[in-house]
Amino acid sequence: MQDMRLDFGDGSVIPASLSIRFAPCTQLIVIVRRFVQAFYERVLQNHELASQLALATHELLENAVKYGTTDTASLAISVLDNIDSGVHVDLAIRNSTQPSHIAEAERLIAEINACDDTFAFYQERIKVASERTIGSGLGLVRIAAETGLTLESALVDDEFEIRAKAHFAPERSP
Repeated sequence: MQDMRLDFGDGSVIPASLSIRFAPCTQLIVIVRRFVQAFYERVLQNHELASQLALATHELLENAVKYGTTDTASLAISVLDNIDSGVHVDLAIRNSTQPSHIAEAERLIAEINACDDTFAFYQERIKVASERTIGSGLGLVRIAAETGLTLESALVDDEFEIRAKAHFAPERSP
């Protein structure tokens, strides 16, 4: 397979970023997820990392569909791959939502960031979700537990933004 990365010869590689603003709907989640998976797998030559980006994209888009109050959302993904320093990943979803949903997301993100073991926290949340009657509350926890991305949130231009990001060390040959 041909290497799609644009190497400048000094170890730095051009970032692979995308941004889309659209009316999120359930049918488009799978299409965007598959695109993200295929795009970043080709660019990064790393199936596992592309799968993690696709999973995080899927969960963030599901939140936009479930909790959005308007017919628009913005998804932005930025990946900077550097041979020496590794891969920096930054995903963000931004949309309008109700204050109660913002408060719940911020509370959950704070709990995720405060826990020592996100996978154990995820397992606990699965048990709690089985007793809920509305929504599972698992999407954001799943991102942290299964991808290693950290989560943060902010109000930006009157829209709620959830950001997932991480830095992955470069793979070293044995």
